[in-house]
Amino acid sequence: MAAKYDVAMLANQFRKQLALTSKNSSTVLSQVRQVLGTMCKQFPVEMEIHHQDLLVSFVREIQAALKSASEKLDLTLLTGTIRGMSGIMMAYGIDQDDAEMLESVYEILRRVCRKPEVEDGSVTRRGAMRSALEVFADHNALFTKFLLTDFKYWFNLLKTWVRSNNKDDHKIGWKALNSFLDNMGAAIEELKDTKEVLPLSLKFFIGEFKDILLNKGSSHKNISLAIQGYGKFAGALKKNLQEKDYLYVCQDVLHRTEQLYLHSSQKERESWLLQLPSHLQSCSLLVGQVTSPSSSLFSTLERLVVLLVDQFPQIPAQYQGMAVSAVLLCLQTEKKHGEGSLMEQVVYQALIRSCSHPAVGPLEEVEFGVVTYKSYLPLWSGLLKAHPEGVKFGRADLSEEIYTEVVKNIFTIIEKLDLTTTSVDEALVTNNTGEDAMDVDLTLSQTLANESLSETPQDLTVTDSYGFQKKAKQAKDYTVLVNLVDVCSHVLPLNTAAYSVYSSKLWYSTSLWSAEFPEVSSFYKLADTLLGMENIEEAQEDKKQIIVRYLSEVVQKCPSFQDELQLSCFTLVLNIPPAIAEQLIEELGPVMELLFHLGSSMLHIAERALIATLGWLEVLGQEKMDALLRRVIPQLRVFLATDFESSSEEVTEVKKEKIKRGPLRIDKDKLKKMKIVEKQTGVKVCKLILNLLAQVSTTYKALIFPTEEEVGTAVTAWDMKKHLKVEIPLPDMMLSLHLDGLVPIVVDLVQEAPNRKTRVAAGEMLHVLVTFMIGRTSQQSDDLAAKSPMTNLFTKLFPVLLQLSTDSDSVLQTLYRPLFSQIIHWFTKNRNFETPETSCLLECLINTICNTKDSSLKHQSARYLQEFLEWSIKQSGSGNKTHNTKSIMKRLY
Repeated sequence: MAAKYDVAMLANQFRKQLALTSKNSSTVLSQVRQVLGTMCKQFPVEMEIHHQDLLVSFVREIQAALKSASEKLDLTLLTGTIRGMSGIMMAYGIDQDDAEMLESVYEILRRVCRKPEVEDGSVTRRGAMRSALEVFADHNALFTKFLLTDFKYWFNLLKTWVRSNNKDDHKIGWKALNSFLDNMGAAIEELKDTKEVLPLSLKFFIGEFKDILLNKGSSHKNISLAIQGYGKFAGALKKNLQEKDYLYVCQDVLHRTEQLYLHSSQKERESWLLQLPSHLQSCSLLVGQVTSPSSSLFSTLERLVVLLVDQFPQIPAQYQGMAVSAVLLCLQTEKKHGEGSLMEQVVYQALIRSCSHPAVGPLEEVEFGVVTYKSYLPLWSGLLKAHPEGVKFGRADLSEEIYTEVVKNIFTIIEKLDLTTTSVDEALVTNNTGEDAMDVDLTLSQTLANESLSETPQDLTVTDSYGFQKKAKQAKDYTVLVNLVDVCSHVLPLNTAAYSVYSSKLWYSTSLWSAEFPEVSSFYKLADTLLGMENIEEAQEDKKQIIVRYLSEVVQKCPSFQDELQLSCFTLVLNIPPAIAEQLIEELGPVMELLFHLGSSMLHIAERALIATLGWLEVLGQEKMDALLRRVIPQLRVFLATDFESSSEEVTEVKKEKIKRGPLRIDKDKLKKMKIVEKQTGVKVCKLILNLLAQVSTTYKALIFPTEEEVGTAVTAWDMKKHLKVEIPLPDMMLSLHLDGLVPIVVDLVQEAPNRKTRVAAGEMLHVLVTFMIGRTSQQSDDLAAKSPMTNLFTKLFPVLLQLSTDSDSVLQTLYRPLFSQIIHWFTKNRNFETPETSCLLECLINTICNTKDSSLKHQSARYLQEFLEWSIKQSGSGNKTHNTKSIMKRLY
């Protein structure tokens, strides 16, 4: 970069401009001097031949301006000169042997840093003074020998800047005062050791701090200054005080700090929150100098750290780094003295507080101010992530120890959780006691788990893999678990070296937890996190066997799960590495087939499934994946048959508009963006399919085409007779249409069309056709029904309608669940035994329960069979006809 800008040439040009003082305005000269200082800071090698001359020139210019009594002080020129001098000092400093230069710069700072007497503006432009304070804050260590004499002057001067109502004055004043006290503490600590007589400087500062703490009318700023001051002078106090005197000072400061935060009102604590990290650092520095700290000191420190962790989400983001450093310093202090309880308690309390808030999904947005587990992630990242500046606070040494405590407490917390469930009937009778006894849906995702806490008990019943409805006994325990797993997904990958020590135990425990509570989706998400951190090729054989056995069980169980629980298992399955997938190829076939079936309505699932398949194929080859490819490739036909490029409407630029419809607001712009994403995903899926077909042989490519049996089924009419005749009256004629040929086409679209808009439109059309068909059956006499039954149509339609009642698309599900119930109500009114339509409906329900592998479809069929029996009894009439009940028993037994 120096060569690009020709720094040497620019420097010469700017120096020539400095010589033309009469031709340039003070603003131009000010900017030139600032630029030269910045060039020294950014290009120290190229500017080395100029820096000494520039420094001397700038110092002389400032001295001349300050001594001149005839001319008014040009603050603009002074500001630029001081900033230029600051840049030179940042790059090169000042030679400690050059006493004359040091004294000159010190005198300049002493004069320029003075704050104007009148706050309301006798001097409104304070850029020169603030620039001088900036120089003092950055370089006061160069003037230590002068400061040890003028400490009273500087302390009182800087306090006036800190007390200023002007935000910029206060900010630079506080920075300069902090730097000054740091330098004074280190300088006094290096003085000759004498515990009989305190150095005057130390006596002065401690006296000032003590007076502030004893004065009940001290302002927040002064109290904060005193507490931080004690921390900065901890080393000097330890060196110059007797042990008992130092211990008394330490106890007094910790007691005062504890009073501020733990024994004050909520409003006062909130006003002190931003000072808590710096106060905690000061307390830690004081305790760190005690030879043998008592347990009471560490107890006070522990309470303050836990308070800081608890209030961490309320701390603004720009101050959270300081909070993390304060926690690390406290843990380092405890480690220095060999104690063990502080880190254990702090990590445990931090985990508990991270998990005791509403559960949210990884991509879910929450309102500003709402605390979730995400609010604590900066804390965990700061504690565990390597950082070059972290060595100052012992971060490099503490990272593994903190990680160890985190893993230990993960086991501790999960073992304490009550994840037991109770049946719905039992839950309605039993009155749970305690505020933790709340209802929760066990299979809800992390996004929805917390929302379910506010629902009514009848809405919280869930069905396990055996068809039994259950509820959680302790809902808050499930919320803690959901958040804990989310925290683990961010925390565990931060230190892979430390994870390797506990990986076997984590996998073993996760397997046991999943076996004990198979309907809890959080354990599958935890396994997904662990799987992402594993290097299977280098894993020990015993651990590898645990992982393979566990994943094999998940692959076998996930088809029997429903909804979000099933999706969490699918996510885990799609992340299986090739080395394990090779051993599970036969078992993966049905799961991948089900995934692509779901992917026809949820394209992002199809995309992820294709990416996983391509990853396995690249490593394993088509020979080893023969069983999987023969199941997967025929499922891809429907995607290639859809033109995603033209299926979505053209999106034009429109203003963001929200349409109010009842209680909902529809964001049109957001809807258009969703359509664009769907279109892009569909195109990406097609490209992935073509990529997959390009990597397999012709034998597998041929599977993308329909088989002879499928072609024959598609071209075969459902019924040779025409039943659905519609007469359309026109002015000059009566037009007769037969809708029988339309039904198979609509069914095919609603089942297989990947485009949601097409599926919904086809679903609405099918709903109309089914309603029309049932209406036609009601108009048929018994003789006509026996002569021309619609049994063949209903035999094809009922399984489709039943499947749509459990469709993943909520619109189709809403359409067909009540429709199927109404069909049951209609056909259970039959007066005769084993009428064709009723028998067809009953056969559909029982066959679905007995044969299907889709658990949600199986459970829905069971509910409809129950409804069939109830309505058969309800509609049996006074004659108490039980022919439908006999039909059920005949098929079951």
